[in-house]
Amino acid sequence: MWRALLVFLVLFGMSNAVMAQPPTVTAVRFEGSQPDGSTVLAADELLAVMKTQVGAPLNEQLLAQDAEAVQRLYEQRGYPLARVVGFEPQPDGTLVVKIAEGRIRAVRVTGNRRTRGSTILRNTQLRPGEIYSLPKMQRERERLGKLPFLREVQVAPEPADELGQVVVNISVKEMNTTQFAAAVGYTSRRGLLGFLEFSDTNLFGGGQEAQIQWQRGTFFYEGGPEEGEQRQAYLLQYTDPSLTDWGLIVGFTAYDLQSVLRPTFSETAVTIRTFERRKGYRLLLGKEWAERLRVFATLRSDEVNYDDAPSYLLSLGQKALNRGRVVAPGLRVQYDSRDDRFNPRKGIFTQGVWESAQSSWGGDFAFDRFTVDLRGYFPALREGAIALRALFGFASRNLPLSESFWLGGFDLRGYEFDQFRGDRMVLFSGELRLPLLEGVQGVAFVDVGDAWTRGNSVRLNAGAGIGLRFFSPFGAIRLDIAAGRQRVFTYVTLGQSF
Repeated sequence: MWRALLVFLVLFGMSNAVMAQPPTVTAVRFEGSQPDGSTVLAADELLAVMKTQVGAPLNEQLLAQDAEAVQRLYEQRGYPLARVVGFEPQPDGTLVVKIAEGRIRAVRVTGNRRTRGSTILRNTQLRPGEIYSLPKMQRERERLGKLPFLREVQVAPEPADELGQVVVNISVKEMNTTQFAAAVGYTSRRGLLGFLEFSDTNLFGGGQEAQIQWQRGTFFYEGGPEEGEQRQAYLLQYTDPSLTDWGLIVGFTAYDLQSVLRPTFSETAVTIRTFERRKGYRLLLGKEWAERLRVFATLRSDEVNYDDAPSYLLSLGQKALNRGRVVAPGLRVQYDSRDDRFNPRKGIFTQGVWESAQSSWGGDFAFDRFTVDLRGYFPALREGAIALRALFGFASRNLPLSESFWLGGFDLRGYEFDQFRGDRMVLFSGELRLPLLEGVQGVAFVDVGDAWTRGNSVRLNAGAGIGLRFFSPFGAIRLDIAAGRQRVFTYVTLGQSF
């Protein structure tokens, strides 16, 4: 009897020992906050930081360490709100790891006065319900910081009512978006002279851009009237980036230019372009297809002539050849990663433009014209910047004068305006920009370039100089002094050179 009782006790103890053994993990599955229940990080990455592995027994102490390791990985990848909220063993041995990755409950805008909140939200990719990510918050701050109507942008999370959720607060400070410049005089003999320029990059609080320019002047030339000849120019431009809910960008420009429009105090020699008369319009239709990438379709229609040019500049036959209508559809592609649109310190800007003039559309000319503009910006000492530019132009067929590439003046400093002309063009520019005083920037620059016709050789022309940028409430005013091959020029105009 005692022997039978001893056997029973031994068997009972062995049974309890077997029952107390922890289950073996046969698989690990992660459930996250994505709409389909998946996680923003790959399952292999998460499993790699865990001590609990397939084939090992389940251990509560290891699970606590695993929770901390998974949360550290999320934080390293820019998801600071992520938390492991539970481990759920399944009857088949599968271990389900539940992770609350942190959601955006709402996005709100504060600090805006003139700009509509919907305009700022339209320019972000932050949406309620998505996973909160620090790298994306930084990208969105940079994106909003490039808007021409915002001076300062902060993107910060605030706790929401529910655990693991945040309200993203976009705090902004707006900048003065209206720019105005004028130099106007009046004489009883010649009337009103000078130029006016008005522009606004946030006209109705929706990021609409508008520009109005007027210029009227008197110039003298050999064989012209003794009292000089008067010319004037008008330009009206408007772009709306919010015409539709899906981000369609629409713009138009209308102009009547009896001479090339140059709001400048610089001394300008009389050239062929002084007598260019251009009247027409440009249409633009585009969209931002990806972050920093914009694509536009364009259409330009111009009536151009040089009929008033003196014979020593242009013969009657040349006037006839360059008189007519230009109808040119085109394509423009832009990529912009600059940190600031008006005074960048880092990033790149690239733009490619193609136009194809069509005689079948009612035009008098047929040609293809390409330009590529490459710009790079790099931080320099004392909060300064190094700005580099390479500009190329090429035409596949003979161009009329009005469509030629012209260099000299504001682009190739140290030379007359439009001193070089051709159906090929290249320009390289470099600037060192350093802050001198509050609102004042000093610049040292070098320009090298040429425009030439097919069949001729390129001859690079170099110019160098120094300048100042005055950042006023109405925009930047630019003063440059440059020396070329033969003489020194002074240029006064608006905005950065590039």
